Amino acid sequence: GRPQRQAMATKDPTFPIEKDSKEQKRKHTDLLCNFLFVGVVGGMVALAVVGFFTGDPRRLTHGRDYNGRLCGLDADVAHLPFVYYCASTSATQQKGKFPKRLAYNSRSCVAACPNGTSTPVPCLMQPFVNATALPEGSTVHNVTFVSTFNVEVTQSVAIQASYPTEEYLGAYCVPMPSSENNLYREVMNGPLKEVAQFNSAIGSFRSAWPVILGSALLATALGITYLYVLKFYAGILLYLTLWAGTIITLFAGLYFLYGIFPDPFDELGWYQQSSPIFIIFYGVNARLMSALVGLVVIATGVCMLFQTLYENIDESIGIIAATVDCVMGQGSGISFVVQPVIQALSLVVLIGAMFYGLMTVASVTRVDNQLMAMNGQYVKDESYAHPLEAREVRDWYWSLALHFYMVGFVWVIVTFVSACQWVISYAVCDWFFVKNEIVDNPNLGALSEPLKQAIANRGKRVSGVRVKGVDKVSGSRAGYIEKGPHGKVLVVPIGEKGPGGRDFVQHSEKWAVKKLPCNALIDGVASCLWYHLGTLAVAGVVNAVTSPLRGLSEMIKAFTVTGNAGEQDADVIFPEDEGGGTPANLAVSGLSLLSTFLDEMVGRFSKNLFVDVVLRSTDFWEASADAYDFITYAGGAVALLHGGMSSFETIGVVLITAVPTLTASVVLQKVSVFSNQEGPWYVSDPSMMVLLSGVLSFLIASAFMSLFHMTADSLLYVFAWSRKTFPGQMKDYCPTPMVHLMGKEIEDEPGLAIEPPKRTRMTRFSNAASRYKTTVMATMTAARPPMA
Repeated sequence: GRPQRQAMATKDPTFPIEKDSKEQKRKHTDLLCNFLFVGVVGGMVALAVVGFFTGDPRRLTHGRDYNGRLCGLDADVAHLPFVYYCASTSATQQKGKFPKRLAYNSRSCVAACPNGTSTPVPCLMQPFVNATALPEGSTVHNVTFVSTFNVEVTQSVAIQASYPTEEYLGAYCVPMPSSENNLYREVMNGPLKEVAQFNSAIGSFRSAWPVILGSALLATALGITYLYVLKFYAGILLYLTLWAGTIITLFAGLYFLYGIFPDPFDELGWYQQSSPIFIIFYGVNARLMSALVGLVVIATGVCMLFQTLYENIDESIGIIAATVDCVMGQGSGISFVVQPVIQALSLVVLIGAMFYGLMTVASVTRVDNQLMAMNGQYVKDESYAHPLEAREVRDWYWSLALHFYMVGFVWVIVTFVSACQWVISYAVCDWFFVKNEIVDNPNLGALSEPLKQAIANRGKRVSGVRVKGVDKVSGSRAGYIEKGPHGKVLVVPIGEKGPGGRDFVQHSEKWAVKKLPCNALIDGVASCLWYHLGTLAVAGVVNAVTSPLRGLSEMIKAFTVTGNAGEQDADVIFPEDEGGGTPANLAVSGLSLLSTFLDEMVGRFSKNLFVDVVLRSTDFWEASADAYDFITYAGGAVALLHGGMSSFETIGVVLITAVPTLTASVVLQKVSVFSNQEGPWYVSDPSMMVLLSGVLSFLIASAFMSLFHMTADSLLYVFAWSRKTFPGQMKDYCPTPMVHLMGKEIEDEPGLAIEPPKRTRMTRFSNAASRYKTTVMATMTAARPPMA
């Protein structure tokens, strides 16, 4: 655990602390989940090792013929890389060039996909069974047979004329789409619907990994760039990011919604090959899913538009200034900036290693050529006679192992992300509890002439100044009184300006420097792995599962929030406060009630619980309840600003993810190294690899953007927690931007802070339900016709 600071005459702030303000040693939390998670990881490693020695990932990118040989790999068919489906011998020819049906068990390896009917193809014929009864009483070698049933099975390989086909995934020949038949759809919905696409997608990683790695590095570079631009040009960057992210999201929604128009069975169209929905799904399912995703994304874009219109950047800049001071301040060095870089690189390595392990596990199959049976007894393969037909099978226990590995894959990723967020909270708390060292403001630029004269003339310093139209949630300012040509003048520095000319960062001659302990991040990692791995394992899963509901709550709030860019606050609409009782107000009030209900049920399961685990060494359920209620009842600027970075985080992730994903798409489809079917680096399924690049870029972008979000929320939480736990000492530890931001709330809790009741779980929902009931009654009263 973290070394405890020694208590002095005035107790120095430290952590972890119990609710009764007693120090405690860091303890192990959620041990059962810890052991379960470690067991799952150990099982995944064991499966990957066994798969490495018994499997072959090349089996995933090459189909097998009727005899179980890998086309293009096994010695007999090394020069025949494509799988061709032969015609069924029991079907008569249709009019035209195509057979009536295909025999999916009769597959042959061919050198190239036939585009006509002139190519001879050796095909496995349907077995011919001849059953006869021998005469009774026959004697052979002194053995008299009472009755004999003789079964003769004949199976042959014969030459068939080909039908027109086209290449698919670089390994299969599928019938050309034709209005004469449904063979193309039958193949795509039949043998190639799941197995071939899944195997090809996994196997394509062997060739596409340089592009995937490059997109991950590009996302990392963009994340670093975003952080430094945010440091120097926060206002302009946030303003442009809000609009750019909103526009991109709306266009993305329209793009997915367009999927209802193309032919869902034509996989050769430009839209079908570029849409991730049509890559994963096929046919009518793809069209329906594309429409659903499009509507959801458009709704998200509309919510982002509302937030962009009503977003008060001034309030966000105040907490961003405090966050920048922590992350990239004079005393922090590069520790915080290095964290997301290390996280991104570690994530790339982790996903790459686990994905290769998935390939090895998925490739553990065997060839079964014992397909003929008599009275339940399979005919064995003899040295003098080999069955012509064989199939690739995966034993049931390896199918179970594959599903186990895939579930573990997701669990490891979400736990890794949760652990990185916990480490950020740990380092922020460690930084906050370093005593301030007051120095000259290193960020102070050239002073204006009036301010220089006021300071030089030693004008009277005035505190408690508020500037109308500039000050929002920030605290009071200090100014200087000087003598001007027409009398005394109050000179008040208002800091940097941004969109709309509003003040972003207050002027300060002195600055508090806090030096981050060099081992803060290392201590955080060690404490995470040794004490709280189980808590983070369950938190990662619950957070991921409940995130759609929390997102829905935020979307509802975006629709039910009113405000003007020039006003300080934005409030949820309660129609009875507006004096209305219309059906529209009733609907809005109902949505507000639903949002409150969702917040009460799943709002506590967000990543904000990590800071409570850091400060009090609590388990998952206790931390989730305490963190949510503590912020709600803190009141003031803490409750107002906490979580305010979420919209900027979301939009930043969208922008950073989009660039590497589009780059990977262009490279895989336009660069001949990866698109040439004859080359060694050919990628048979580029669309799925683009999707994988997008997922990886999303995770990396989230690492960088969550650094600011986690730091901001952790600063607000630890500030409120320290104000309550260590009263009277905040000025010695509170960083300068937080002093500007909190004003009089540094030592005293805000007068409007809510006193937490004994039973808090459904208190806010009950209050919202009561107000909704009032709205319903008002609406019914308004709708009632007047008495005659």
